[in-house]
Amino acid sequence: MSTVIVGGGITGLLLSYSLSDSLVVDFKGPKNSMASLWTIIPPLCGDLFGDCLRSEEIYSTLCNKLGVNFKKVNVIRSSEKKLGGKIIESKEIKELEPKVNLEYAELFDNGMFVEGPQIISSLTKDINMKKEMVKKIVFDNKSISYLETENGKIRADQYIFTLGYGIYELIKGLYNIDVNYFKGHLIITMKIGLKGILIVNDRIAVEGDNLYLNGDSKPQQDQSIDYEEISKTLKTFSNVIGPITDKLEVKVGFRTVVPTGPIVTRISDNAILVGGHKLGFALAPILVEKAISLLKG
Repeated sequence: MSTVIVGGGITGLLLSYSLSDSLVVDFKGPKNSMASLWTIIPPLCGDLFGDCLRSEEIYSTLCNKLGVNFKKVNVIRSSEKKLGGKIIESKEIKELEPKVNLEYAELFDNGMFVEGPQIISSLTKDINMKKEMVKKIVFDNKSISYLETENGKIRADQYIFTLGYGIYELIKGLYNIDVNYFKGHLIITMKIGLKGILIVNDRIAVEGDNLYLNGDSKPQQDQSIDYEEISKTLKTFSNVIGPITDKLEVKVGFRTVVPTGPIVTRISDNAILVGGHKLGFALAPILVEKAISLLKG
């Protein structure tokens, strides 16, 4: 059974990796900004805590198979609003994170970081992908007959739409769903020796090939850099890990949020819609399992 997957983000790539006869259709242009932190932080997953833990296990197996760098790490979190972690003081914080200067913080032992560009590159190597703009979905009764693209027609037995940036506009006439876009920034700079995930007032730092900083999220769609938000993030972490003065790279990214929660559902007789609420990377393996089960069911 042939399957066309619309969307070349992590969910679309994992779907194609798991389905033998599949084609990924990814929109042309810089739609996937690669501006994710590539982390799973179960304490921030709320009611989806168990799913996030399960995703960590799936990613661990996959990364080992593909040779992708990843690490299971502690999460040190400093915020007035507590999430139920173990409270630790400066001495223990220093033992875990010598570079971090905090009087006290919450400690969680269940975080994960994956080197994002590596896993995207590895998944992309062995899949069939077309970079085309899908202009129209053409139906035959209650089934999709084909996708009309800028270069012609694409046909398959089944279609899966991953609810990434821009895809909502394509399918909004097929299924009634609220979608919001949130803009954020990823700051990339030189490593300092951070061992785990650090959260300070809801801004997040993690280290892989580089030091990655993130945390702002606003309901916007313009692709310009908000230098005020960059300044806030840098100031937040400079107060905790020291001045960040090395050369910085900034990426703007967009998160597609379904306010009501994750979604895996049929939108026609031969089409499925998949969306990750606000936890796209963290929930992607779980959504893929559910989508494949629905596809085969």
